[in-house]
Amino acid sequence: MLPSSQTNSTDKKATYTNEEKLEQTLKAMQGVGEVKVYFYYGQMTADIDENNLFSQYFRGTDQGAKDVTGMLIVSEGAADIFVKNEIRAVVSQVMQMPIHRIIIVPMEK
Repeated sequence: MLPSSQTNSTDKKATYTNEEKLEQTLKAMQGVGEVKVYFYYGQMTADIDENNLFSQYFRGTDQGAKDVTGMLIVSEGAADIFVKNEIRAVVSQVMQMPIHRIIIVPMEK
């Protein structure tokens, strides 16, 4: 049997959103500093039947049913063009997203 403090810490890790996971990864990169990530979800995928759209409305947004079509990344290190380009390259590869769909701006200090 695990102590309750260990199970609580495990539960917290399981509740991270994809945005939070990416933020933690980017923070670990040299020069990035504090970072905030926002996903933009585009139109619902074609595999969802029109009859299900009404029921989806009442169940709330199902992120699994939408594709990430763009991103906004706000980073302390984005004022440095080399850091900004490194962030863009890494996120483009990890998310398999074209770089023109990734917006990176410096964080206000």
